[in-house]
Order: sequence, then C-alpha cells, then structure tokens
Amino acid sequence: EARRRKAVLANLKQEKEHLSLALEGGNIFAWKLQSGTFRFDNEFFSYVNISPREIPLDELYEMTHPDDRQSLRSLIDFICTGTISHHILQYRCDFNGKGYQWWEFRYGSLEDANDGYVINGLCLNIQNIKDTEEVLISAREKAEESDRMKSAFLANMSHEIRTPLNAIVGFSDVLSSTFEELSHQEREEFVNLINTNSEHLLRLINDILDLSRIESNTMEFVFAPCSLRALMNEILTEQNMNFYSEKMQITAVFPDDDLCIVTDASRLKQVLGNLLNNSRKFTKEGYIKLGYTLLEKEEKVALFVEDTGEGIAREHLEHIFERFYKVNSFKQGTGLGLSICLTIVEHLRGKISVDSEMGRGTRFIVRLPLSLGE
Repeated sequence: EARRRKAVLANLKQEKEHLSLALEGGNIFAWKLQSGTFRFDNEFFSYVNISPREIPLDELYEMTHPDDRQSLRSLIDFICTGTISHHILQYRCDFNGKGYQWWEFRYGSLEDANDGYVINGLCLNIQNIKDTEEVLISAREKAEESDRMKSAFLANMSHEIRTPLNAIVGFSDVLSSTFEELSHQEREEFVNLINTNSEHLLRLINDILDLSRIESNTMEFVFAPCSLRALMNEILTEQNMNFYSEKMQITAVFPDDDLCIVTDASRLKQVLGNLLNNSRKFTKEGYIKLGYTLLEKEEKVALFVEDTGEGIAREHLEHIFERFYKVNSFKQGTGLGLSICLTIVEHLRGKISVDSEMGRGTRFIVRLPLSLGE
C-alpha cells in the first residue's frame, strides 16, 4: 500500500511539473476561489506586474468592466452553490490599473472543503485574439460595404452614361434631320445641350479612368515650379467658356503678388476643376470663388473654392470624400470626384478639408507645401 501511494504521489508530482512547464512563459495561469477569495499563481502576478496577494471577490468585481460585472457576479454566486460544469467565459478586467483587457476564465474542478467549496480553474489573456477579431470584423464590414457601393456604382453608371449619350445622339439627330426648319436660337440651344452633355460624359469617363489608375497605383505625378496665378486664370477661363449663368458668377480672388510652388500643375488643376464642377452642381445663384492665400508661418498655401450653394448637411460632411458617396442621389455624377481629389491632394503632400452650412454655401480648402522639402 505504501509503495502504491508513493507511486501515485510520484505521478501527481510529474503531472504537476508537466503542467507547470506547459504554462511557464505563456499567458495561461491557474487560479483558485476559496472562502470568497481569489488566489492566482505567482506567474499571473508577474505577468500583470503587480505584487502577489489574495484578491477578495468584491475587489475582483471592481477590476471587472462595468458591463461584465453583473454577469460575473451571477456566475460566481451560481457555482458557489455547489453546482458546477465545465465552462469557458470571457470578461474584460483591469488588474493593474493600465486599462481593461479581455481574459478567458475556465473552470471545471470543484472540491468540498470544511469552510465551503473550492473552485479551481485557469485564466488566459485573449486581448490579442480580440484585437485580431476586431480587425477581421472591420475588414469584413469594409469589404461588404465596398461591394455594396461598387454594385450601386455600376447600377448608377449605366444610368449616368446612358443619359448624356441619349441627349447627344437625340439632339444630333434632330439637328441633322431638321436643320433647315430650326431657328437660329433653337440650333444654338441644341448645340449647347450637346456640348454640356459631352462635357459631362467626358468627366464620367475621366473619373472612371482615374479610379482605375488609383486602384492599380499607376497614377503618375510630375513635380515642377508652378505659378498659381497663371494656373488659376487658366482654370477660370476654361470654366467660364463652358459655363454661363445670369444668376451666378465664377470669380477669382488672388493676393497682389503671384506665388510659385513646387507641385504637379496638371493634377492640381484637376482637383480645383473637380471642386468647381461640384460647386456648379449645387449653386443656382450667387457666386463661386476660386483663390489662394499664403500661410507664411506654416510655409504653405491654402487654395479654396467657395460657393453660395445649397450647402452640405452635417451628417454628410464626414462621408463626402468616400468613394461612390453621393450627398444627393438625384444629382449627376459618380460619387468619385471628391474621393479622387482627396487621393491626389495626399500625393501632392497636402490636405483637403471642407466647411459647410445648409443654405449658406460650402468652402473647400486645399493646403499644400510651398516646396517638396515640406
């Protein structure tokens, strides 16, 4: 009998050593609940960087996240009645005052002691697992949202492309078949409609091509000295050639002195053109202003497009630079223009922002460094 007992103790010792080796250096720790007090192994206290001690239940509840506290309290009250089964539970705990982390508690051993039940278990820090889960969930949600928006984009594109094409073909047919019967004013009106729809169709195609270049990371940038006054006068001339309204004017606001910066002039022109086109869609009367101001202390320049249009509701402001996002689904456009502007401005080493108020207008600001050294 003594020899058998000795063999059993030796086996228990060996199993304990194997368990210690398995737990050593990891983030799995043994715990015991007895007489309303939690006792963790020394490796646990080293891991959370606090001094070894017994932790009363009330203190453990205080260490538990408020949203998990009642669940943990109810569970412990239940298992302390003597009913126990193997369980795996997850709670957020802050053992060292450095913030809540996710822990997994496993228990499945119940001993009947003189002063009540003793519950044995293991705990495991699973914060890395939770972080990974959060990243994966976020990535999945973004992928699903991207698929949804691309599907909506493709459905919208069939309409966006068909509308100007129908107008171009239709009015061209009318001009060619009834040219002699039309008055000079009617001919001029039809030609203007053809030009307007051609311009819109060209913008649609350019947006799609630019999106393709962005997706494939093949959009090229060539930096060189650029006169802002010359660039903006060129943009203003083109805008006024393609657009006229008695109720609204596009004007420029420049400082007295010209300003030369190092940038990609063609891409910057594309950004400002997109912002002006966007303002034109939402401004029926008043003005659209194009200009720039020198931020001398920051060694930067602030270029702006300001209008007296409809304005943008606050709930839309944080989304307007997202791909395929449209503030008004009834307005022409792909929902790509502002997203493309954001990408280009970032490649130009700048930042773009927007201020707007419903019924009072909108102001887009592009801040760029004066040179590549910024």
